[in-house]
Amino acid sequence: MPKTRLNNSLRVLVASNTVMVFAIGLFAPFYAVFVKNIGGSLVFAGFSWSLLYIVSGVLILLFTKWELKVKEQELLLALGYVLRGFVFLSYAFMDNMTQLILTQVVWGIAAAIGTPAFDSVYSSHVSQDKSIMQWGQWEGLAAIATGTAALIGGILIENFGYEIIFMVMAGISFLLGAYIWRLPRDVL
Repeated sequence: MPKTRLNNSLRVLVASNTVMVFAIGLFAPFYAVFVKNIGGSLVFAGFSWSLLYIVSGVLILLFTKWELKVKEQELLLALGYVLRGFVFLSYAFMDNMTQLILTQVVWGIAAAIGTPAFDSVYSSHVSQDKSIMQWGQWEGLAAIATGTAALIGGILIENFGYEIIFMVMAGISFLLGAYIWRLPRDVL
């Protein structure tokens, strides 16, 4: 591992978002199987997953002007985490395709609020001469977390089912939201 040169703010952001990426990675590779298990088809799984990203993309384009006016953008990051917590709770009690579609839309809203906020806050703490290393550490850790989560998620889902994964994901999301929300403003 390269020697870290992340300032305290970047360490907090890398740690918190790596945990979120890990939480999402517990489930994302197994999404189509989950949809099939609740009565959907692979086509519906593809449609509903695409809906998440299309909603997120459109709303990112629409929200960015508004998000620029928010003085404490780290609070948008916290809000994105909390909204994802509700998304993951919804998955735990999922019983029909309408609920799945609504859940995907809410996840798209959460991503549209939280993702640009993370990028903005992270960018504000990156130094020009170390930017490749500082962004690289975030990207590298996110990739490792995603891969590790897929392995662990597969084992947990196989042995305990989806519900436990969703409860863990929701708990992580709510804790991260509260953590970022309660951080002293000068940290981020």
